[in-house]
Amino acid sequence: MRRLLSFGIPILFLVLIVSSFIGFYMLGSDDQSALEKTRDIVIIWIGFLWVIAVLLLAVVAGLMVWLALTLKTKIIPIMETLADTANRVKGTAEFMTEEVAAPLISFDCTVANARAMTRTVTGRDRKSGSTISKLLKR
Repeated sequence: MRRLLSFGIPILFLVLIVSSFIGFYMLGSDDQSALEKTRDIVIIWIGFLWVIAVLLLAVVAGLMVWLALTLKTKIIPIMETLADTANRVKGTAEFMTEEVAAPLISFDCTVANARAMTRTVTGRDRKSGSTISKLLKR
């Protein structure tokens, strides 16, 4: 079916052009030369194609207006909602940083300082044992 359409439509279009050319040629009067008849047929086809081009341009202009109205009524509100959501997420991230993460980091720093102070006061190195055992090994 698809193959028939891909070959059938161009062949039908070509048959239409040739048959219209022959029909227009036969409509010409007998006192015209072949060149004059051909000129008149070409003028008719140029006019026909001009009408088709103007109609296609009008359709494109209409589609552009429709697209602009669609953007104005549907897309712009969606973009505004998206910007509001992004601002809300930004505010939430800032809140989490200031109110949750910063106190936890501060607490961890305090605990790490206390451990370091305890190791220093007791003279013990956590990874390799006490300082006294190091001295005795030498």
